[in-house]
Amino acid sequence: MRKQFVAYIMGDSNFVENLKTLERAGADFVEIGIPFSDPVADGPIIMAAGQLAIQQGMTAQRILETLKTEQHNLQVNYLLMTYMHTIEAYGEANFMRDAEDAGVYGLIIPDMPAEYIADMKSRYPKRKVKLISLIAMTANTERIETIARQAEGFIYTVTMNQITGQNGEFHPELKEKLALIQQNSSVPVFTGFGIRTPEQVKQLAALADGIIIGSEIVRRFETEVRTDTESYLSSIRHALDEIQ
Repeated sequence: MRKQFVAYIMGDSNFVENLKTLERAGADFVEIGIPFSDPVADGPIIMAAGQLAIQQGMTAQRILETLKTEQHNLQVNYLLMTYMHTIEAYGEANFMRDAEDAGVYGLIIPDMPAEYIADMKSRYPKRKVKLISLIAMTANTERIETIARQAEGFIYTVTMNQITGQNGEFHPELKEKLALIQQNSSVPVFTGFGIRTPEQVKQLAALADGIIIGSEIVRRFETEVRTDTESYLSSIRHALDEIQ
């Protein structure tokens, strides 16, 4: 399997166009952020994008309705990244039903503990929508093994114990932790948080099955002309394809 390119975009008024741009650039998965007023796991770039999306009138319902209409025009796997409050306000059963009807591959819920995710899985045994597990570098060995064995779809490993999009060093134990996760998982292991450049992509993708880029892509879609963003996305895909 080639190294996987996972991108994050905000669910704003341009999200379908951005989704199609990423598909053309060779993204394997795209996370679509549902805007939320108090996004605890988001850095300033994604937080600002979320506030703008809220001002544009974007909601979970509107995003799901749009995806339901557009799903047959999309080949890339797309996921929703959202918070527990959004699902609860929507109604959990209704959210799961509408996500499936909209062709959503999976859900990433950063403020939902692994134990809650396990409970949610048991409530919807026949669901097609995958509930993605996140593993932080601070997790101990026992917890890593437990979460990894229960994972479905893929595992999202957090490379830095910070909010998203921050510059800095990757966790010093990253290589060992990723190896431990891979040993205990039957699904691909992707790593994200803080990745920006093709050089970082090569460094991290050599250790994992793929990489996740969020803040940098959101920033570029907002500030660059589309052709420049497309060139950047192509450079990420090229960097991944160079890894043997």
